Amino acid sequence: MTHITNRTWTAADVERLRQLVVSGVSAARAAVIFRRSIVSVKAQAKRFGFPFPDERVLRRERKARDIQTEF
Repeated sequence: MTHITNRTWTAADVERLRQLVVSGVSAARAAVIFRRSIVSVKAQAKRFGFPFPDERVLRRERKARDIQTEF
């Protein structure tokens, strides 16, 4: 079931979202912070020109970093 709201993104919300993306926060964590869906948060970030990195790339980088720390 889809939950439809009429909350708009304010300029302050957009700026905070930009800061979160730049600092490396995941889309899921940003969604919790804003109390919005992950899809909505990702869409707004992309719309304003600072999309979240691809999750597959992040997973690959995290895995490579973990392997390096083991040795």
